[in-house]
Amino acid sequence: MFKRDIQGKFALKNDDYREVRSLRLTDDTWKSLGIASECLGLTRADYLEHIVRHNALPNITGVQPGYV
Repeated sequence: MFKRDIQGKFALKNDDYREVRSLRLTDDTWKSLGIASECLGLTRADYLEHIVRHNALPNITGVQPGYV
């Protein structure tokens, strides 16, 4: 399903190099992340990148949408 290079590692999606990171998650969160990403045909890492890049983050400005 996911593309791998000749060494068996996941192939790069673009020119942005990714460092190896770690997260501490509960088993339930890990499973939910896996289900959500699999439904979209993504890896967990790609899914998290998608969430961040599409601004699906909490509002940290203190200004609520529609209340400007």
